[in-house]
This record gives sequence, C-alpha cells and structure tokens, in this order.
Amino acid sequence: MVMKFARIFVLAIAVAAGFIAFRMVMMSGGSRTDAPKTAEAPKEAAKEAEVLVAAKDIGLGMKLSPADFSWASWPESTVPKGALTKTAEPDAQEVYAGRIARAPIFAGEPIRPERLISTDKGFMAAILPKGKRAIAVSVEAETSAGGFILPGDKVDLILTRKSDRGATSETILENVRVLAIDTTTAGEPDQKNLSPKRTATLELTLRQSEVVAQSQQIGTISLALRSAQDSADDADKENSRRRGVSYVKYGVTSQSGVK
Repeated sequence: MVMKFARIFVLAIAVAAGFIAFRMVMMSGGSRTDAPKTAEAPKEAAKEAEVLVAAKDIGLGMKLSPADFSWASWPESTVPKGALTKTAEPDAQEVYAGRIARAPIFAGEPIRPERLISTDKGFMAAILPKGKRAIAVSVEAETSAGGFILPGDKVDLILTRKSDRGATSETILENVRVLAIDTTTAGEPDQKNLSPKRTATLELTLRQSEVVAQSQQIGTISLALRSAQDSADDADKENSRRRGVSYVKYGVTSQSGVK
C-alpha cells in the first residue's frame, strides 16, 4: 500500500513539473508562432524591343552593308524616337544596306533613316550640304601642315604669289572643311593622311569656289590646319575674313570679294 502511494506521489510531482514547464514556455513567448507571410506577386518583366544599331563605328560617307547593322534588345520605354525596330521593319538590315552615312554613327547607336542617304548621284554630291560646292585644290606636303591634314579637318587657305619683288602671302579663306583627300573621305580612316602631291577637296560656297579657282591661277594655295577648339561651325561667323583676291587682267587690277 505504501509502495502504491509512493508511485502516485512521484507521478503527481512529474505532472506538476510538466505543467510548470509548459506555463514558463507560454509566458516566455516560445510557443508564439510567426504570422504567415503573404506571398508577393511576381513583378511583371519590362517589355523589350529589338532595335537596329550600328555593329561598329560608321564614318561620314561610308557605304553600309548588312554586316554594319545588328539587332539589340532595348526596353520599349527607352527606344529612341525614329529608331528602327524589328517588329516594324524586320528586313531593315537588307533595306538600308547600300545607303550612305550622312553623319558619323558610333557602335551601338540606334540607326535612324534620316541619317542615311539613298541616292543615285555620286557619293560627294550625296554628302555635300545644300548650298555648298566641292572644289579640288592641288597641294604638296610643304603647303599642307606636313601631311597631317585629314578629311573632316578645318583649314585656312593661304595664297602665295611670286613676283620680281619677291613673294607675298595672304589668307583668303578661313575655317574651311576638308571633304576628301584624293578619293579618300572621312569614312575611310585607314588611308586619310595627306601625302605629297595630292588633291584636297574642300567644302565651299559658290562665291568661295570662284575665289579659290582664281587663286590657283595666280599663285600657290597652302592649307593651314586649325586646332579642334578653333574649328567649330559657328567659327565661320566669328573668324571668317571677308577679304578678296586681287588679280590683274589686261593691265587692270581687280579684286574678287569673298561672301
């Protein structure tokens, strides 16, 4: 009887100890369960478009081939205005092959039709701005900055005339763009240095062309290379000299003005 009572007593203590432990766990928050997390809805992926871009740097006047183009993925919201997309023109690589770049296009830059020329005219006529003329001037290394003048550079034209009294020089035109050296243009950078006894093609107005043509008959024209910082397009207005070229015909001295 005593043994049975002892067993009941031990069992009661064990139950009491378990209950106390359970209460302590509940009070400490150990049994608190975290609130279930709400599953986040997956973000919608940004829509992309295939845009036609330049596969490499394309120079002014360069004739394009399909290999010069490639398709690149762009977010639809950032596709530049006027860019060619594969959805709109899937055959753009073939359609625009053979056209001429009217301005430099850098690798990875989107292709815009307005920067390409499609013409049956000669190349030089295609890239020449409206109202401008191209005239060729024979030059030698000693009159062309030692051969370092490149297509796309800006130059000043200096006329030198020899007489019994010696030689005189004067600047007849300033800030003139060089379009080509012989048949090499700015779109062909591997062969564009001005070697001795070559021809430089210049971008001029009609009146300037007349002055250069007259000057070649009465003396030697030298090209003076301008610095890149002094060759901005608006420098024409700031630095262009409105001077003429004096020449003698039938004993009468005349002057041709530059405008």
